[in-house]
Amino acid sequence: MANFVDSPNYEVYDDYYTPKSAWENINHLIPKDKVIWEACLLNSFQSKSVEYLRELGNNVVGDTALDILKDKPLQSDMIITNIPFDRKIKLPILKRLVEIDKPFIIIMNSLNMYAKYMREIFKGNFQHLQVITPDSKINYLKLNPDGTLTETKKCSFYSVYLCYKMNLNPEDLWLGK
Repeated sequence: MANFVDSPNYEVYDDYYTPKSAWENINHLIPKDKVIWEACLLNSFQSKSVEYLRELGNNVVGDTALDILKDKPLQSDMIITNIPFDRKIKLPILKRLVEIDKPFIIIMNSLNMYAKYMREIFKGNFQHLQVITPDSKINYLKLNPDGTLTETKKCSFYSVYLCYKMNLNPEDLWLGK
């Protein structure tokens, strides 16, 4: 069994984008009468999440110049986003989402659910958390040096949708075909 200690040159590569299929997976769970803020677009000029969510019939706002950590949130009813993988960015964003205190659905690596920091960040709010489990891996779009996007074929981790104050039915928490 491999260990990260065995890989001293391991580096976080965070230039991946969310495919439309990831939003299609949960579109039936997104309230169509709500304004959605795609909150993690800072400098994500290749992201098509806003476009994809709109194509799926949602009312979405987003801004690639807006920093969720520093700027005032956009006027919205809820947040739907794919937060960065890098822990130095992810943890402050999770704390900020709890501070904003709006319903949200975020995509994240499933291993985060076992991390001690999740208990610390969501302490006192566990009753508001739900996890949607997809029926397969989400294969993200990798940003190439030439600016093009390539779909990954075998993502090295599983992703889940972490929900906050969504009050979803338990039968909706396991996606299937």
